[in-house]
Amino acid sequence: MKFSAKNINISKQKTDCIVVSVMAEPSQSPLVMELDKLTHGTISQLIKAGDISGELGKTTFLYPLPLANNESLKAKILFVGCGRADKFDHLNSKKAIQAIVKELLAKNIKTVSCDLLAINPSLSYDCARQFVEITNQMMYRFDEFKSDKAPKWSLSEIILACSDKYALSAANEGLLHGQVIAQAITATKTLANMPSNICNAQYLADQGKQLGKTYPKLKVSCLGEKALTKLKMNAYLAVGRGSANEPIMTVFEYFGATDKHAQPYVLVGKGLTFDSGGISIKPAAGMDEMKYDMCGAATVYGVMQAVAELELPINIVGVMAGCENMPGGHAYRPGDILTTMSGTTVEVINTDAEGRLVLCDALTYVARYNPAVVIDMATLTGACIVALGHHYTGIMGNDDTLIDELVTASNQADDKAWALPIDNDFQDQIKSTCADIMNSSGRDGGTITAACFLSRFTESYRWAHLDIAGTAWQSGAHKGATGRPVALLVQYLLNQSFLNQGSLNKNSLNQTKVN
Repeated sequence: MKFSAKNINISKQKTDCIVVSVMAEPSQSPLVMELDKLTHGTISQLIKAGDISGELGKTTFLYPLPLANNESLKAKILFVGCGRADKFDHLNSKKAIQAIVKELLAKNIKTVSCDLLAINPSLSYDCARQFVEITNQMMYRFDEFKSDKAPKWSLSEIILACSDKYALSAANEGLLHGQVIAQAITATKTLANMPSNICNAQYLADQGKQLGKTYPKLKVSCLGEKALTKLKMNAYLAVGRGSANEPIMTVFEYFGATDKHAQPYVLVGKGLTFDSGGISIKPAAGMDEMKYDMCGAATVYGVMQAVAELELPINIVGVMAGCENMPGGHAYRPGDILTTMSGTTVEVINTDAEGRLVLCDALTYVARYNPAVVIDMATLTGACIVALGHHYTGIMGNDDTLIDELVTASNQADDKAWALPIDNDFQDQIKSTCADIMNSSGRDGGTITAACFLSRFTESYRWAHLDIAGTAWQSGAHKGATGRPVALLVQYLLNQSFLNQGSLNKNSLNQTKVN
């Protein structure tokens, strides 16, 4: 799929379709006026009659029309309603783009020229980036295991018309970031959608190694059971004891800063490739979706791919904490007391509260990097879905500035997140009578008490926890991974890169594959 931004006259482009923005007000764009003149006033008549609507998201498809010079406009025309020009913001542009792409795919259009950026040139970066990300989302299919695969999409090229040099520069940057983020989201979704009989901790490690071969700046290390035992990561190991699949922690190291010893930004992803609940086994209904319990690790994979592609000028470490939680003769039990890598002891109340046990040792491990910040992401608690639904990722942590930066990045990337409180009132709920802390304290404030548990292992650095249980995948007819919060985290790292360096080393990406 090829995307480009050009300073062009869109009506003269030799594409299969031109996309024309229509406003919900008397005044229209120069392109609408030009087309109206070429078609003997046909366009204005259709707008006046309501057959072409300026209402946001409304679309009208016209096939080649006769022109005033007795020729015909060879391209099809897709009119898209964009509402009022003074109300055309980030949210409304997203709705317009979704409507455009839906029609283009339905009509099997191959090549397109679009004037959407002309409405508000200050939105050129946002619109260009959204065009790529939304197109990627709507064209994505996971059909690797289907015998009868759907035909490939016809759409192969989108050209965005820009009115001036500023808009063109902003649009090109938006396309660059959009392409890289779209590729990362696709990689994350595909990894997360893999079935657990294929995707185990070894598979995550193998995929990590392959990513390292693709991007030589990524150093990849894989720590198996022997290495984890030597590190005394007993909580992590306990979770995996009931499984025939070995726990493996995959570590990415990327040193993009001029100072290779500069404090890195560290990402830690929960990688439970299947979570049966262990001895505290889950109900059968919906257990198939527990293959998505590794979406935190898949997110790390996607973000590290984007980091390497963008060549960000900062140091970044990514950890995929791969493991599988199964019942069995060697499985850990409710009532067990585990000594974590940090020396903190944990009373196991519920073996289905396993993610925090894997993460606590991984969070202890990454302290060796003297991190600038540590951000973990995990499909950790169903309570987060109760609190925030499937719309917002929950954010908690020990540093208000870091949390604010992540929330800001989530708004910029349209990958929404919301901060939840974490204080001593909740900390009291994880006290144990026979160990330092317990791994589960019941339903009340479950998302926050899980974060409180993790906070006991992050006191030496700035830390934030992203609970993605409600946002990492969808259920029902549209079951599948969403790729969230890749966009949020890449945006955060882009912001940090600008703050630290003032500029990015941008590669020229003229084309991207959108599967």
